[in-house]
Amino acid sequence: MEVVAQSGPDYFVFKDSIYNNPIDAANVKGIRIPFKAKMRSYYLFQDLSTNKKEALALGGSLQWNPSIFSEHITGRVTLATSQKIYGPLDRDGTMLLKPGQEGFAVLQEYALKFKKNKFLLNIGAREMNNPLLNTSDVRMLPATHRGIDINYLFKEDSYISFGVVDQIKWINSDRFVDLYEFAGFDKNELVWGSANRYKTDKMAFGFYYLNAKDYYHGLYTEYYREFTLSNNPMKLGFQYMHENDIGDGIGGDFNFNMIGTKLDFSIYGIKSFIGYTNVLSKDKAQEIWSIMPYYNMMIFNFFNRPKEQSIKLGVILEFSEVLKLYPNMGFGFTPNSGDVASPNQQEYNLTFDYTFLKDFNLKVRGAFVHQNSIGNLNLESKDIVDFRIILNYNWSNKF
Repeated sequence: MEVVAQSGPDYFVFKDSIYNNPIDAANVKGIRIPFKAKMRSYYLFQDLSTNKKEALALGGSLQWNPSIFSEHITGRVTLATSQKIYGPLDRDGTMLLKPGQEGFAVLQEYALKFKKNKFLLNIGAREMNNPLLNTSDVRMLPATHRGIDINYLFKEDSYISFGVVDQIKWINSDRFVDLYEFAGFDKNELVWGSANRYKTDKMAFGFYYLNAKDYYHGLYTEYYREFTLSNNPMKLGFQYMHENDIGDGIGGDFNFNMIGTKLDFSIYGIKSFIGYTNVLSKDKAQEIWSIMPYYNMMIFNFFNRPKEQSIKLGVILEFSEVLKLYPNMGFGFTPNSGDVASPNQQEYNLTFDYTFLKDFNLKVRGAFVHQNSIGNLNLESKDIVDFRIILNYNWSNKF
């Protein structure tokens, strides 16, 4: 059954990534191609009422995947860059470039993969793609993490994985740093985790866990099922995420809990979706080493503020195989009093998606955010404008 819509981050299928970077969750599927190149041009403008951010960057990556000794051992080396075309210093902060609107180049991946039958071992720095450690690919370059993990693929798209991670290269950085240093702590420890997924033709269930000594304990779980109702395909999903401090609690006390559900369906042949999320706690999400996959994630908003409930609606208008429009509306509701009071907010956005000359993809994205005033707390309304133009080109060759 075809998934009827892509309503947000979905780390089980992610077939239609808005950033044209499909997730291969365990890196065990697909045809090995020795050379791959990706080009990306990215313009971002944000008017945040109090300040403006703006930059235009050009860059991409070149990846080499050689076989080593045998077909069971392959390597991965990726060089990447993001260079400034335009970027006023007084409009810094887009994260397309380094702080100070500086371009950069980086050795983004260096890894070995050992695959034999149903076992897979990864060693080195690479793109990791699970809900708690992922590429966070929302700017010019994805994030990469360094570590070791072992995977057992007991059936297609179903696996058990265990691993440890020690370093991260963030999306606008030119170097790897220890995870604890990146989080702002004078400490160096391994972070360990487990990823588990079971998938059939019509359902999937996943459980992901991450543990950082004296700092962080996190888990993410998701279930979805595809079904038909009156001959119309539908997909119903549920997600739960949790974070809390552990041990010495060097990051302070926190306890974050969030639930979400979404329904993908079709109305008169138009792919549609509705999502609901609820932050059950008064604490903020940590999100130190990755962006978490909230069902109601928008272009600007994540709708993950303390005690925030949100509703997201949208459709996918497919005019042809190469031209699509993605209009979305999101509404977030938070307390109007108390220590976590914040303005309610609405986001309206639109993505224009056009593929041309087979390998070129153009996305033009615009968002408008309105925040309501809270008179008794002197919280004034604020309007935010976000505009992006993203051009992607993917090239591969086989030798």
